[in-house]
Amino acid sequence: MSYKIHDFFKKSSFVSGEEIAKKLQISRVAVHKQIQKLRSQGYIIEGIRGRGYRLIPRSDGLLPLELKARLETNILGREIITLETVDSTQNFIRELAEKGAPEGTLVIALEQEAGRGRMGRKWFSPEGGLWFSILLRPPFLPKEIYKLTLLFGVAIAISLKNYGLKPSLKWPNDVLINQKKVCGILLESSLEADRVDYVIVGIGLNANFPITSLPEEIRTNSTSLYEVLNRKIDRAELLCKILKNSEYLYLNAIKEGFLPIISIWKSLSSMLGKMVEVKLLKESIRGIAIDIDEDGSLVLNENGKLKKIYSGDIQLI
Repeated sequence: MSYKIHDFFKKSSFVSGEEIAKKLQISRVAVHKQIQKLRSQGYIIEGIRGRGYRLIPRSDGLLPLELKARLETNILGREIITLETVDSTQNFIRELAEKGAPEGTLVIALEQEAGRGRMGRKWFSPEGGLWFSILLRPPFLPKEIYKLTLLFGVAIAISLKNYGLKPSLKWPNDVLINQKKVCGILLESSLEADRVDYVIVGIGLNANFPITSLPEEIRTNSTSLYEVLNRKIDRAELLCKILKNSEYLYLNAIKEGFLPIISIWKSLSSMLGKMVEVKLLKESIRGIAIDIDEDGSLVLNENGKLKKIYSGDIQLI
């Protein structure tokens, strides 16, 4: 096995300088220089004579090794890239996907300059949020992949419950708190006729900033974790929870299909049984949202006539 200095700090336990030097086939002086380089990148590496070195993940630390020390996943987060700023994590990870990056690759941005939502809308991504994209290479048929939006919505909602919150889900891709949007999910993919090459799951979660950090025109229908908790949370902790819950549901979907996930989604819905307006490309229709079908579509009762909706903007009325 070919080792790199990073391989010794994926878990926050002590490793001796002698062991590092031996496996890297370098001197102890060279080990010290590499430790210093990691420290210059923002990592906290503790060194104790007789015990060696260990990584101490910072609270809210989103650097790759810090996350790897806290992750409880086998696939998601297999490779991690953390960027200070980028136009869009979706654009960045797509280039990696085209070059053959492995499933589970995770790209995080501390700030996005041109984040994107559904239908090409701009997604505002100030410092303090959780802005990340995950690369999947799922064994699903192309017609099934958009159900992944529901899967990640469930994973995020479950993760937020750990903070004493009561999140709800709005079809197809929004996570709400107190009926206001706190998180959006964007799915993009590369497909062939009968197979999926890759899927990119983009997640934007309003975390550690006040709602005044967002443009005035979207504040009415938006919120942030800081706004509802009145404190900052450890974003790394939340990200690791989301990845753990997402991987669990993803592996279950591969084995058992999406029906169990759709059932959980419905139990978290903010809209089922209520009158809604669906804005389509050329028209708007109103009706009662009565179900999420096994194919992931929204079932609408429009004056006694059932309609299945596969995409559109939904508003409660």
